[in-house]
Amino acid sequence: MRLRRLGVTGVRPRIPFATIPPVPDYDILGIGLTGKSLTPLERHLLQQQSPYAVVLFGRNVGSAEELRELAREIKAVSKTPPVLMIDEEGGRVDRLRHLIPGLPSAEAFAEGERPRELSEWFGRVIGQALRFFDIEIDLAPVVDIRGSSAPKGLERRTFGTDVKTVVDLAGAFMRGLHSAGTASCLKHFPGIGVGSADPHYGATVIDIPADELLRRDLVPFRVLANEAGAVMIGHGTYPQLDDPDVPATLSRRLAHDLLRGELRFDGIAVSDDMEMHAVSDLGSYEHIYESALMAGNDVVLFCSHIERVRDLQLFMNKRVAEDARVHAQFDIAVARCERYRAHCSRLRNESGPPFASFDDLVAEATRFIEVFEQTRPQRESVVPDEDRRKGPRKPGKGHTGREEWT
Repeated sequence: MRLRRLGVTGVRPRIPFATIPPVPDYDILGIGLTGKSLTPLERHLLQQQSPYAVVLFGRNVGSAEELRELAREIKAVSKTPPVLMIDEEGGRVDRLRHLIPGLPSAEAFAEGERPRELSEWFGRVIGQALRFFDIEIDLAPVVDIRGSSAPKGLERRTFGTDVKTVVDLAGAFMRGLHSAGTASCLKHFPGIGVGSADPHYGATVIDIPADELLRRDLVPFRVLANEAGAVMIGHGTYPQLDDPDVPATLSRRLAHDLLRGELRFDGIAVSDDMEMHAVSDLGSYEHIYESALMAGNDVVLFCSHIERVRDLQLFMNKRVAEDARVHAQFDIAVARCERYRAHCSRLRNESGPPFASFDDLVAEATRFIEVFEQTRPQRESVVPDEDRRKGPRKPGKGHTGREEWT
């Protein structure tokens, strides 16, 4: 890939003010909620101007019945029912860990027998679980290719250290999700497997040349992205491709020109959480919201501070009404979002019905875990996956209270 090719596809459409249609009654935000049931503020926000997505975290997961009721209420009160998203990877990023304990990490699949078969079965188990809870989208699989050691925040979350293994196993996991009627979203474009730090807490630098990125980190996205239909843009910075101070989520050259031009991706681009320090420290929420949209993100996630959501909605409504370029990009994002919503519905319609009971779901997950464990070799682990899942997921001293980032 020649760097000079980047940028030539980034022409932003312009439309005259006279043709600008009314602002829709929903937006392209993905928001997080505070607890296991809706607060009056959250209910009001959903009724007033529905976000495109609600992202669920461990803080939102109580009993199986509570989670089903939360999903039902979100969709019932919203002017336009949002799609529900969740990070359910297994291992250390396991939002359902208290309901379905024992789900392995992605890295474990390449360590034993029948890796592709079990990866697909694992995706199907998670997909069936999310179907049961009426959650349309799993923000998985991770298709980053790990370097000699995993960056902080990515430990055991990747399927391997080589392109073939990651494409093979992540692809199998994705197809397992789809077969159960649950949509997928590959992450973290354009690859943070050799990043310098955890973007939840600061900048992570991927200082590699474009040709190396093309041969290695971008291959899973090139092969799998259009089948998935969604890609999450990460917050890494790529000094050999663009401004070293601009994360990929805010880079038109990366989030649009590279993804749409070089890789020819035609699904939706979802930003990683814009409240991570790698990007939130770069300006006001309003500034980074507009910057993310104009860079090429179709869904922009703000997952922690629900009290800021209405201000963000009003800001974007105003920008859409007054700036033709912003309106044109917003329209493109909305169109992609609605195509992806239709994709989610199509996956559901083409799969079988969800499990009739939570006990049936747990029985299937237990059967998978038993077979999986039988195919794993004995290995020493400083912190076994099982203990990780049982441990607390609260930030330590000095963190901001944005729990469960990883």
